[in-house]
Amino acid sequence: MSEQAPSAFPRIAHLRYLAQGLAPGRQDATAFDAARRLLCTQGQHLGGVVAALALRSGGDAAAVEAAFDRGEIVRGYPMRGTVFAAPAEDLQWMNALGGARSVRSANRRREQLGLSEPLLERIEGEILDILAGSERGALSRTEIAEALEARGIPLEAPQRYHVFFTLIALGRLVYGPLRGSEHLVVDAASWLPETSTLEARFNGDELAAIAEWLHRYLRGHGPATIRDFAWWTKLPLGRIRKAAEARPLETELEGYGADPSGEALWGAPGLREAAAGVEEELVAPRLLPPFDELLLGYGERGAIVHEDHHRRIDPARNGVFKPVVYVDGRLIGTWSAKTSGRSRRFEFLPFEADAAGPAAAALEAVHADYPHRG
Repeated sequence: MSEQAPSAFPRIAHLRYLAQGLAPGRQDATAFDAARRLLCTQGQHLGGVVAALALRSGGDAAAVEAAFDRGEIVRGYPMRGTVFAAPAEDLQWMNALGGARSVRSANRRREQLGLSEPLLERIEGEILDILAGSERGALSRTEIAEALEARGIPLEAPQRYHVFFTLIALGRLVYGPLRGSEHLVVDAASWLPETSTLEARFNGDELAAIAEWLHRYLRGHGPATIRDFAWWTKLPLGRIRKAAEARPLETELEGYGADPSGEALWGAPGLREAAAGVEEELVAPRLLPPFDELLLGYGERGAIVHEDHHRRIDPARNGVFKPVVYVDGRLIGTWSAKTSGRSRRFEFLPFEADAAGPAAAALEAVHADYPHRG
């Protein structure tokens, strides 16, 4: 990761902040609209993804939770073997492109765990029957595992993970409504729109679907590069370039120069002009949740964080990213909030000592408006 030198306002990070709907006045009206803008929102941390969508749609965590409960937004494994929040109307066609690839890459691990194809088919049928017999058609993973054990199919923890990952990535199951701290599993066929499949949306045309995914990524995350998108989705770069030839980027998007490697940057038209009208909002401090797309939505992250500082966001190098503090197009530290009774104690950990004093007082006030889950 190469750090990009500061330049005159607006910098690439400012434009990405704007494109992602984080700037006040440029946020989306609803959580569903925010999910559609990003298309896929990193979702390993349930509170984090709720906050990420709330910050982009008015700051109300309860409104995001309600969108999950209505089935407008879901969580699944559309790419990279990683869980993401996505609009229900888009998940299945992305599963067909990216989820199936992730499942194939885990074939050997499933074999090691004794999860043969016949056994997986049996488990799938049992789970669908269990869900159909439940009160809401929605159960936690633990409840499903207990019901499977009662039917003579006990699963160890690694097997349980791969069963749910496989069936969700293949579009058989999906995470639907919320219940407290749990995201309940539902039958994808009954929860997701029939029009969300690759066949229904694109007549089975994978290149057309990849082109749609690419354009929406660049519009909602850009300025970014085709290589950023390839890293983000793990789709083959050659296929992506063919899709871009079939639906040229310049017909719908705007060029924003190049990244440090010389790769062309593309994004929604008019970002520079829009930034000029909201400079105060783009430089103001903001608390971002763990795994936020402003950091993790790009393979090249030097535009927003120094490489040495990036290591402090993921100190264990295990892909568990801390909540971060944004100020004026840079990430200047991490933060935490420890709960005690009904109160939360905010702590700011700056990357540089000289950032501690000036930012700390302002961040206390910003934290008061952070969309924690109730």
